[in-house]
Amino acid sequence: MLRYHFKLIVRSLLRRKIYALVILLSLTVAFVCSNLLISFLVYENNTDRFHLKGERIFQAFTDDPFGGNGRIAYIPSYFSDYLLSNYAEAEAVCQIGSIDGARVTANGNTADNLIILSVDSSFFQMFDFPLNGDRRHDLESGQLVLSREKAISLFGTGDVIGKDVTLQVSDTTLHLVISGVTDQPSDNSHLNFDALIHHSVLPKFWTGGASYVMMGSAASADGLREKINKDPQRPGLLGAGTMTYTLSPLSESYFNTDNRMSYMKTRSPMFMKVGYVVCALILLIAGFNSFNLFTLFWQDRKKEVGIKKTLGVSPTSLLSFAAMETGFYILISYLLSLLLTYLLTPLFSMVFETKLTMEYLMNFRVSLLVGAVLILTAILLILLSLISQWRMKPVSLMSRESERMSFSRGLFTIQFVISITLVICSITVIRQMQYLESAPLGFNRNIIQLNSPDQKEKEKLLVLKQRVVQLPEIAHVAVGSGNPIAGNLIVRYELENKQFYTPYLFEGDADYLSTLDLKLVAGVMPSAGNQGKLVNQALVRQFHLTDPVGEKIPGTRDIIAGVVEDFTCSSFKMAVPPVIISYNPTGRSLLIDYSDSDMASLLPRLQSAWKEVFPDYAFSYQIIQEVLMNKYKEDTFFFRIVIAFAVVTMILSCFGLFALSWAVVQRRTREMGIRKVLGATSIDILNLLTLTFTRRIAIAFLIAAPIGYYAMNQWLVQFANRVELNLWSFVLAAMLMTAVALLTLGFQTLKAAMTNPAEEIREE
Repeated sequence: MLRYHFKLIVRSLLRRKIYALVILLSLTVAFVCSNLLISFLVYENNTDRFHLKGERIFQAFTDDPFGGNGRIAYIPSYFSDYLLSNYAEAEAVCQIGSIDGARVTANGNTADNLIILSVDSSFFQMFDFPLNGDRRHDLESGQLVLSREKAISLFGTGDVIGKDVTLQVSDTTLHLVISGVTDQPSDNSHLNFDALIHHSVLPKFWTGGASYVMMGSAASADGLREKINKDPQRPGLLGAGTMTYTLSPLSESYFNTDNRMSYMKTRSPMFMKVGYVVCALILLIAGFNSFNLFTLFWQDRKKEVGIKKTLGVSPTSLLSFAAMETGFYILISYLLSLLLTYLLTPLFSMVFETKLTMEYLMNFRVSLLVGAVLILTAILLILLSLISQWRMKPVSLMSRESERMSFSRGLFTIQFVISITLVICSITVIRQMQYLESAPLGFNRNIIQLNSPDQKEKEKLLVLKQRVVQLPEIAHVAVGSGNPIAGNLIVRYELENKQFYTPYLFEGDADYLSTLDLKLVAGVMPSAGNQGKLVNQALVRQFHLTDPVGEKIPGTRDIIAGVVEDFTCSSFKMAVPPVIISYNPTGRSLLIDYSDSDMASLLPRLQSAWKEVFPDYAFSYQIIQEVLMNKYKEDTFFFRIVIAFAVVTMILSCFGLFALSWAVVQRRTREMGIRKVLGATSIDILNLLTLTFTRRIAIAFLIAAPIGYYAMNQWLVQFANRVELNLWSFVLAAMLMTAVALLTLGFQTLKAAMTNPAEEIREE
């Protein structure tokens, strides 16, 4: 019987190639997307869950001392001792800070800009990162724990325990012994590092950082938080008893947008929600295609079913055949999807900056979810096939009755609603990302920043400036405290009635304004003879200063020498804050305007100039445009996933549309021939064939437009500067989907319209 069923399945597949191919392609694309997305979502949600004591570990946060609505992860260094000394609930505390600009030399090789973390000795007792070494004694004075990746790059091997390295940071050089080697965990972690040292190795660099508390039980977290916040002596950045603490589970650290430390990886919760929704939508569209196509499949095989039922086939036999046929299609589709998943996984990991591998498909939770998708798909398609066969009556099935074809128009409409909604979202996201890349910032985007390699060496930046300004393609160079996008200094100035405000502070020399292209609208630029300061228009508006030049800056004794136009600080996600700019002929950064330069030819010249001034330090630079776009990393991920899966849903929808249009043409061939004989033109036939589908697409657009508008309005609200949702975005989406649909329908309908009517009705 199985052999007989298999022959029928293969014969049906070869006879109805269009149906079979589209079913296989739809299921294959859906399974590829589900493999990648399920693996990715499980990998992301498993972040930090490999730590055995993870349920008892909580990260500490405080309210923002600068008046922001969020929280900050920075906790002062004295928090650890106070917590352990005063609260029995805290079994262990681990505080983590970073050592910036570090260089490690070993075995004749040098690695610059390593991510080196300064940690407590409790680090490996709390966190279960894979370690080759002694978890209790690897973090002691004079020791360094190195990642396997960096060990191989420095020594050519991961077997480096006991070997010496030289650590150079700022004005300090230390000789350390490698006491352990860490490896990449199988699951994700929000902590990212190349090496670890104890706080005692570089004590002057340790002032505070992220803090993690391990308790006897997870249930005691709320009680400990309440005790801390009721303690009038609790430490804080603004003094004893001033800060409010919260304790967040370790499993939420990766998804906490308050974690802004340079050594932390984070993922927006919204991005994860989008991933779940997209995965569900793709499976739904593929399911709709399969549902419609299997319906048509069995309509086209009515005589086969009629003969079976006339011969007295049992429901059990129908069920076994339906199960075998459905299993055949699902098995072939899934095997093809595994091959495509293997090919696409590296690209997917690169695009979404994850370390997902094909092996992760073997993860228990991934296998369970993928298996559930396969089983659910199989059950639904088996039931559909069984119902389709059971409802057919043998007498009518074997007669030459009307060739009327039916399919689920509701499902057809729904899948185009999904596709059009994603197209609307894609167009809006593209417009916003283009706006972020090119919209006016209020200052010059085309800036390269070179930072002093050492605090003691910053005086040499003046020498470097003189060398750089002599380059023919460079017009403006300035020494300053940094750029408006990253590394800014924010201060808290107290006002009367216990009020305060938090301006951004910048310093620069006489060329600072011209290099950044800041517009002076009142007063003069401060100088050595004029020690006043510049403020921006936002500060003037905040304090309602009608004639600001000569007035005192609120909360200070400084005099306003001039006012500059507002310019963006940090990113477009925040409103322009108050800004104060001071004159300082020295600084830690060199800002270079490269507006009229070719980057490829300029960088080697800058490197040559750098080596002449700082021969002992590696050349490194920042491009402000890249720093700015890095602020929108999560939005870039959102952009990529929406675009990618908008294309996928369009492809799936077109698969179904092509197969349905092919079926319509095949079933109405003789009808069209008769219409042509009676005088219908080719245009009439085209209109007849496309009317049903275009009407449904129009209905889908009317449903999708408000959904897309609402979804994009919710996304755009996070930007202080954003594009407006205009009519053209929706018109463009409608035109795009209409064009794709007409192209999909075009070949079959045009062929039918141009066929000789005599050939169409000769069988009649």
